[in-house]
Amino acid sequence: MESVDEYLAAQPDANRKALDRIRKIVKKTLPGSEDAYSYAIIGFRYNKKFVIYISGWQDHLSFHGFSVPLGNELVAKYPAFLKLKGRTLHFQPKPDIPEQMVRELVLARVAELGL
Repeated sequence: MESVDEYLAAQPDANRKALDRIRKIVKKTLPGSEDAYSYAIIGFRYNKKFVIYISGWQDHLSFHGFSVPLGNELVAKYPAFLKLKGRTLHFQPKPDIPEQMVRELVLARVAELGL
């Protein structure tokens, strides 16, 4: 694989739909951001820095790159949707993933990076 579109096309239907929705929310939240296929997953570059990564797996989806304190804070706020594993937030590919939650994850990561 060499592109975001190829990565998404290779995902099971539920994963692809959820990841594509998240992709649109991230781009709306960070105007001017660009997605890229990086580290074999989808990354979002903003102000020339990768801010957040998303990926699809057999039994969950993931947001990558969060510090443990920020991850714990976000899991405490959204326990029905998120679980923290190391620096990765795991969640299920449900159609009702709250847009506000995704926006908050992205903006919290931007703030954490000082961008």
